Amino acid sequence: MELLKNGHGETGERTVWWSVFILLAIGTGYMFASGENTKVMMGIFTLILMGAIAFAQRRLKHSLPSFFVNIVYGFIFISVGLGTFGGFYDIPHFDDFLHIASGVMLAVGSWIILQKMLGEQLTARLPNAFIGLYIICFSLASAAVWELMEFAGDKLLNFTIQGRNPDDTMIDMIDGLVGGTVTAFIILKQRQKK
Repeated sequence: MELLKNGHGETGERTVWWSVFILLAIGTGYMFASGENTKVMMGIFTLILMGAIAFAQRRLKHSLPSFFVNIVYGFIFISVGLGTFGGFYDIPHFDDFLHIASGVMLAVGSWIILQKMLGEQLTARLPNAFIGLYIICFSLASAAVWELMEFAGDKLLNFTIQGRNPDDTMIDMIDGLVGGTVTAFIILKQRQKK
């Protein structure tokens, strides 16, 4: 249950949030000035998402640990700030790196959520096979939902997130599955040590 302890991370969480939010807002403004309307829309959606995460963290009774939320904010900055605004998607395999990292992040998030929902005692009694399957399925399902959102953005808002290539969708989901599966095994190994 160490993952669930927030400690004194709220100040750090706010600092990371403001840093990422301001940088993305500046990037969105720059994209607007450059006439990059699609990137402006992505920037606006990202800022709204960050606002929703911060609101949930303050209002929900069982908020996520600050260390995990900071990882999410960092991931958002790398994917949107560096990837979309900074042109890092032109670097070979940058997208693969992000999808593997998202699989890792989602796997850790699913483990945190499971522990919060069931509590320490009940989670400790669950068999490893169930936990591993749950984490892997959660990561893959989340990757699929992300790809559905990309598809919707491409079709409804004329984005080009999927690169007009169905292979990209499958490779992204496989990357997420790999990240989630590796993380599931690491979590199970740590669990066995305890």
